[in-house]
Amino acid sequence: MVGSRADSGSTDLGTELVAHLRRPDRFGGTAEVGTTVRRCLADIAEVLAPEPAAPAAAPPAVVNAAVRWAREGVALETVLTACHECARDALEFLAERIAAAALRAEAMADGARLLVRAVEVVSTAAAAAYLDEHRVVAREHQTSAQTMVAALLSGHGVAALAKRSGLRVAPAYQVVALALPPHAEERAGGPEAVSAARRKLRRVQAALGTPLGSRSLSLLRADGGTVLIPLETDRSGPGGPTAAGLMSAEVLQLVAEAAEVRPMATVAAGTTAEVPELAGRTHDVLDRLRTSGHPPGLYRITDDATAEQDDAVADALRVHRLPRPVAAPGPRARPGTPGAA
Repeated sequence: MVGSRADSGSTDLGTELVAHLRRPDRFGGTAEVGTTVRRCLADIAEVLAPEPAAPAAAPPAVVNAAVRWAREGVALETVLTACHECARDALEFLAERIAAAALRAEAMADGARLLVRAVEVVSTAAAAAYLDEHRVVAREHQTSAQTMVAALLSGHGVAALAKRSGLRVAPAYQVVALALPPHAEERAGGPEAVSAARRKLRRVQAALGTPLGSRSLSLLRADGGTVLIPLETDRSGPGGPTAAGLMSAEVLQLVAEAAEVRPMATVAAGTTAEVPELAGRTHDVLDRLRTSGHPPGLYRITDDATAEQDDAVADALRVHRLPRPVAAPGPRARPGTPGAA
């Protein structure tokens, strides 16, 4: 190893490698990233020089810098590219030094081994710091989004929360009440039931993310909840509300496949000020539909439907099930596969 054989020139070469890495950054791209990565490589190489295979702590400098870069939107690829550019330059230095000094092959092998180990420690630390920071950011966004849903559903404090969180409030929303039956693993009971419910919920949230877009807001539990999908004014068209993605029978089909259950949902649309009323109406109708034994699927509440119905059963003329019912997913149904009504 570097520093273990004086006659091989490994000790001197390891020292020279560290000195080379401490030279000012000579790479293009993001200079601050390259300079920091190069300095961290030098620090960790100096620590590892006596024994490259020994455990080494992640350099605090690269961890702190990686957290900052992640927050600032610097791509992880930029950091890892800088790390490997430093490594390529250092390998060229080692090759030139070996040739110029006529050192034995063991010195080159030891120097390369030291360099590879240093790159491993630095790149792993940077990647781990990025992932940790992105998890923190995701949790912060999720908390802000859930708080915004609560504000929209209550009708209070929406403007102040939007200003504080940076979340944009749309002029109108599609309001979805969603019911998720228990998965077979949940019905089995036991200690795994809670974990099964959480896994189902994560799958549902992931399934909703792609078709509905990042601006959709949801307040969901394992048995369902509320989804708010922003509707924007289309300035290029006649002025009607539009959205990148809306709750549809196809989207509910994706939810069914992800959850491995047959969900039921009711949907209505209106202005932001109407969201509390619409949420109450959609959940009221959803409860009526489930109680009366209507089949799973997506039901649209028309403008003439009201929550104040004397009937315990929702009026079929006012609550319309969309034409593509959701299929039972087990065995898993494919998107677009018709199911039993």
